[in-house]
Amino acid sequence: MSEPVLSRKRQGAQDAVDTLETFEAFEAFDKHGLPAFVRGVDAEALYFFLALFRTGTLPRAAEQLGISLSSANRMLAKLRTYWDDPLFVRSGFLMQPTTAAKRRYDKVLSLMHVLEDLRRDDELDPRTLSRTVRTACYDNAFALCIASIFADFTARMPHVRLRAMQADEHLFDYLREDLLDLVFFARQGLHPDVHSVALLTTPYVCLVRRGHPLSERAATLGPLEREDLEAFPQVLINAQPDRYRAPNSPGNGWFNPKNPDRIALVTPFFLAASLCLEETDCYAIVPKATAELALDPRRTAMLQLSDAAPKLTVRLGWHERTHADPGSQLIRAQLLALIQKRFGRPVGE
Repeated sequence: MSEPVLSRKRQGAQDAVDTLETFEAFEAFDKHGLPAFVRGVDAEALYFFLALFRTGTLPRAAEQLGISLSSANRMLAKLRTYWDDPLFVRSGFLMQPTTAAKRRYDKVLSLMHVLEDLRRDDELDPRTLSRTVRTACYDNAFALCIASIFADFTARMPHVRLRAMQADEHLFDYLREDLLDLVFFARQGLHPDVHSVALLTTPYVCLVRRGHPLSERAATLGPLEREDLEAFPQVLINAQPDRYRAPNSPGNGWFNPKNPDRIALVTPFFLAASLCLEETDCYAIVPKATAELALDPRRTAMLQLSDAAPKLTVRLGWHERTHADPGSQLIRAQLLALIQKRFGRPVGE
């Protein structure tokens, strides 16, 4: 018998053995039934679990998913049976998650991301990825990191929707509680479950009205020192997110006047601060990139500060739960690439 014929017979015998083993495996699977961990639960119920965790009420979770309140109650009953735990207990108007629910939240969220990836049969495509990204930032970071690259971002990722809110002292709490996906910020000392990357670095500049005495000083002697500012009132842009603490100028308070009485106005708004300078001798400190992007040079003079002044580095932060998610990674990579294409690489990165 020729070698090719023998080879085909050997392959046929092996195929028969493989088929028999497969059949026996299915027989055993059928005999024992589905594993306990896949019985009594489905992807819709797990997605409902995330919605109820985030909204805190059955009606709002049902509305968010487009289902009836009776369907929401059935899903909650299914989840309670599956995990043998109440999961959510009523406290006033809200359904508060139990310890068991809190322990499972991140795992369920990760599973939903895995299911989203399994539905695709190829690599992630920025043009087809569909997500809603919840973010928080101050108005200057919004101008620099969202508004300035928004057209390019939507062209690259047309099905990614951005939802921006004003940042406050609860910024990182919201991130850990999965009420936010991304945050733009400047301070350091992060919680170990928060990751971050530097987006851009820019110096600060001094803004004054046209014809201000500081303009003549800068034209004659060059970049301004901090001492040059002391003779004039400041419109202090409060970079301190905690409303219960004293106002803090940009640069972690470096620009706070020695005499607090020289603070004429405190505001959290970088972009509107220049409007307060017209027809006054006040000055304001803002990031140079923000001033160049958003302010009218016909109404406001932008004066350079000395090298002793600190610089601003804007960072992008996200929680550990989305760190390895491919969709989240792609969105972060697109933001980083577009921002650094516009403003260059941050200092020290």
